[in-house]
Amino acid sequence: MNDTSDRTAQDARDLLRDATRESGAGAGARLEEQIYHALLDRIQSGTYALGQRLPPEMELSSEFGVSRPVVRAALARLRDAGLVTSRRGAGSFVSSGEAEVEGGFTPIGSIDDMTAFFDYRRMIETRTAAIAATRATAEDLADLRQRLAKMDKDIESGIATVEQDVNFHIRIAEIANNRFLLETLHMLRPHTLFMGHFLRRLSASGYARGKAGMRNEHYGIVDALEAGDSPAAERAMEQHLAASRERIFKGV
Repeated sequence: MNDTSDRTAQDARDLLRDATRESGAGAGARLEEQIYHALLDRIQSGTYALGQRLPPEMELSSEFGVSRPVVRAALARLRDAGLVTSRRGAGSFVSSGEAEVEGGFTPIGSIDDMTAFFDYRRMIETRTAAIAATRATAEDLADLRQRLAKMDKDIESGIATVEQDVNFHIRIAEIANNRFLLETLHMLRPHTLFMGHFLRRLSASGYARGKAGMRNEHYGIVDALEAGDSPAAERAMEQHLAASRERIFKGV
């Protein structure tokens, strides 16, 4: 990797390492809270890699010296946070953004994958926005603004908007009216959702601080589409994706 990619990957590793310090796990926390943070720390540090199967409940119970219900409660919290998934008969696995469509991309498996994910989105989505600027109708623009208004309302209410953000980007691909661009965004959808949900939990404070910036970036994209300005739409999307990467990797 080049120096920039190396720095970006290291920033992400620093974020994952530091997230536990912000989580507030103290000596007086309940047992399940302590086990939850211990497992979270292993996910953040890469001890349990993306997509890796966690040890069985009995093994974790023995290792930590607690009952299986305590371990089960901690795992349930990780599942609720979107950090762990359960597979019947197979156990619990660290979430990795499994593809939802046949022929889709393989799951994200490393920090380097996260960096490459944003690089790829930049290549695809900047051009998608440029094309959409030449094809957006008044109805399309009204729909996009309505979506942004709904996101604004949910942000003010403290409701997660990860899925709405993904659908906003897919809607722009629909406006571009190129089936291959649209299908690519659909194939990336599980990965985009994974990144949003997974890293939102690992850096909740940074995610919250970035909401205002994300909001302004979205409106900037729609303004460029409304103006029919392809270069401006391309720049607005480029700036949005670059800022999104900074928010995720640096927690700002």
